[in-house]
Amino acid sequence: MTPEERARRAAAVRALLEDRNVRDAFASIEADLVAEWKTAQTAEERQNLWLAVRNLERLQTWLRSAASHDLRALRRQKG
Repeated sequence: MTPEERARRAAAVRALLEDRNVRDAFASIEADLVAEWKTAQTAEERQNLWLAVRNLERLQTWLRSAASHDLRALRRQKG
């Protein structure tokens, strides 16, 4: 991936993460999963819901990392 492609991707991911609708969607999904977890009837249901919350967090972490990593890589190449 070229530096320009990295910069474009980083900017696009950052814009996505800063979008209020996207932030609201992540928060809403997490709240729904936690609410379902609290009322789950079985340990298996709770485990599956907990894993879903963790996967949602992993997605957010990956997106933040993609934006910041690509910007750092671009700065290193320009320097």
